[in-house]
Amino acid sequence: MTDRELFVLFDLGETLVDLTDLVGRIADRLRREIPGMEQDAEKTSHDWIRRTSASLPREEGTPFVREIDVAATVLRELLAARGIPITASGADALLRRAWNDFEPSVRFCPGVSREWLEELRRVASGLAVVTDGDIVNVNRLVKRLDLERYFGAIITSEAVRAYKPNPRIYRAALDALGAAPRDSVFVSDTPLDLEGAAAVGMRTALLPRGLLSESAKLPPGALRLSGPQELRDVLASWSKEPLGLP
Repeated sequence: MTDRELFVLFDLGETLVDLTDLVGRIADRLRREIPGMEQDAEKTSHDWIRRTSASLPREEGTPFVREIDVAATVLRELLAARGIPITASGADALLRRAWNDFEPSVRFCPGVSREWLEELRRVASGLAVVTDGDIVNVNRLVKRLDLERYFGAIITSEAVRAYKPNPRIYRAALDALGAAPRDSVFVSDTPLDLEGAAAVGMRTALLPRGLLSESAKLPPGALRLSGPQELRDVLASWSKEPLGLP
């Protein structure tokens, strides 16, 4: 336990869980199932994950759409641009088969381990995951990686019906932990996630990765971590002083 209450909330994909193999599995499925995609499969799968993230209905007040439905629409559009027709159900099924390929071998991002999570669990007042994902798929990863052992709350966009940076998804996690924003820090690989956390009064820290990290401007006061291990030192420092924006 820290000297002061200190709660740490994380994004999931590309912050804690490595998604590069998912991209590879989708590329494999495209090569095997879509005639003529042998040369373009790798680029298409990378375009797919970036465009899916960019296409999620993040604006407050816009109707909620499940991530799998957005992802299938994006895949259809990418294939249509190459003159390859596929039905909505066909795109959905291909992505689900790729997820089935990915899930048994899912792994943590570099620098993240069960030992690291256990250490954070001991020094923090509580840990949570806040992820733009569908309940079923997220729960499969949670079970596979035994994340419930470390996290007191795992909040999905589908459960809250809102994507980051909508304040509702952050507040749902804070409420589940019984945490005040001023006593909490949000860690993610994307500045957009941090903007939403900062807007509700949390401290923020960027953990840059290669797949989805952006070069966008960080919120005022945000830290840029060199790697997961640096987070331990940051928490030790923050635990000695009042949290929250000045």
